[in-house]
Formats: sequence, C-alpha cells, structure tokens
Amino acid sequence: MQLIWISGSTDRVRKINITAKTIAKIIGIVCAVMIFLGVGIHFLGLRIAIEAKPDLARAMGGVITVAQLDSIEAGYRQRLDSLQSQLVTLTEKLNELKSLKDRFADIATPAPVKSKLQESSGGKGGPFQPIQFKLTKPGSLADELDYTLSNAQLLNDSIQKMGATWQSQYAWLNQLPIGSPIEDRLGLTSNYGPRIDPFTQTMAHHAGIDFSAPVGTAILASGNGKVSKVGRDPAYGIYVEIEHADGFSSKYAHARATFVKEGQSVVRGQKIAEVGSTGRSTSPHLHYEIARHGNTINPMQALVYTNRIASSK
Repeated sequence: MQLIWISGSTDRVRKINITAKTIAKIIGIVCAVMIFLGVGIHFLGLRIAIEAKPDLARAMGGVITVAQLDSIEAGYRQRLDSLQSQLVTLTEKLNELKSLKDRFADIATPAPVKSKLQESSGGKGGPFQPIQFKLTKPGSLADELDYTLSNAQLLNDSIQKMGATWQSQYAWLNQLPIGSPIEDRLGLTSNYGPRIDPFTQTMAHHAGIDFSAPVGTAILASGNGKVSKVGRDPAYGIYVEIEHADGFSSKYAHARATFVKEGQSVVRGQKIAEVGSTGRSTSPHLHYEIARHGNTINPMQALVYTNRIASSK
C-alpha cells in the first residue's frame, strides 16, 4: 500500500509505503499504550476510592482498608475468645461430672471389690500436659485458631476415652449383685450375722438378710448373670442361685414359684421368682444371700436400694 501526501504551495509530494509489518507495529504500540493507560487509571482510581470511598473500592476490586481488616479480625478474635471460654467451661463441667460419677460408683461398688474400680483402668502416669484454651501470650489469629482447634481435638479424644471407661465400669457394675432383690422397699426383718433362731430360740448365724413381703411379690435378679441352680430343700425351700462377675453369687430362697431355669442368662431387675413361705420359714418373706468365692458376705455391703426396679427391664 502507498500513500501520497501533498503539502504546501510548492506542491511537494511525499510518498509513504505502508506494509503489513508497519501496520502491526502501529497496532501493537496503540494497544500497549491503552493497556498501560487502563492499568494506571484502574490503580489510581482504586487508590482514590480506598481513601475516599471504601465501599466503591470493594465494588471495583474487592479490596479493603487496613482499618476494615483490623475490624474484621477483631470480630473473629472476639468469636474465638467466646469459643475458648465455652471450651474451658465444658472442661470444668466434665471434671465435675467425673467427680460425681466417681462418687456414685463408690456408693454402688461392693466393699469387697472397691479397689478394683480404681485398678480396672490400669497403670497411669506420664508428663503433665493440661488442656488449655488460652495462649500465654497473644499470637496471630491463625496461631490462636490452630492452638484452640488442637486442644479441642485433645478434649474430644479425652471425652471419647472417658466415655469408653464409664461404659466399661457401668457394664462391670451391672454384673454385680448390687440391685434390689425385691420389687418394693419392704420390711427388713432379719440382718446378716448372729441372731436368735426363730425355731430353736438359740443363737445361730444367719447367712443372709430377710425381707418381709406379701405372697406373690416379685423377686428380682440383683445383677446380670447366669442362673446356676433352681432347686428346693428343707431349709431354703424353693430357691434360685445366680452366678455374677468377680466370683459373686446371689441366692433367693423361700419362693413359692420360679420363672427361670438353670443355665439361663438374666439381667438386673428381671423377675426370677415370687415371694412365698416354703422351707424353714415362719411367714412369707425373701431370704437373700450373697457369696463371693463360695463365702457368704453381708448383703448390705453390696445392696443398693432403689424405689422400684421395673421387672420388665
């Protein structure tokens, strides 16, 4: 392509040759100028907007001021502090619940095996590493968040281990004969140990405790276990024996009827018989014995009374 330029009165003629290469250079230069101009205007506009109108700056380029950033961080830090406080409170509540659980377990555990409750969890030790949710020195928001999340995970692990331990202790206690063997709190007519025999009127050892109750009152298994014997003899009349954990066994005598058979598994509160006056008995009552490793112990050392245990449990 050729352009002819005529200038002045002298009729001077200039010729300019335009090639494709020349056109490309011109277009490139124009584009570069436009890009630099656009970038300059954009950043200059953002600079002015940040100083004068922050909302306009966010709309133009998604940027915020330092003051706004500090305000946002302060809001998140306030929420983090609230979370840390709630976690601290949760830790304190868990410690209170553990203390309460230990007191209940202490009451429910028979005296002959009280030490087992503490020993069942095995050896303990190691460095003291308390779970804390506050940094001794304030750090960055990210550091505090990581620190809190790490301790929250430790707390969660601790809760899971605690729950497993409590479930294990509950399952163990449930197998011991510590529940009520009678449906209601009825009269205790004879304690364990020496007493005046009601038939001979002489001193004799009483191997259990007696509960006065009307004929037909439900007799309940005092703990989970397996029925080892269902029988009848002149002294005990109709009776049931149950084997429990840790060498314990329980015996329920003078019944009028039984509802279990030998080898059957039973759970605490399950109806196994009904009160009667069979055998060596002066009137309807339940004679209740507990033995450990074949030796009778005072049932009051293991008995935990409740208002009522549902026989359908």
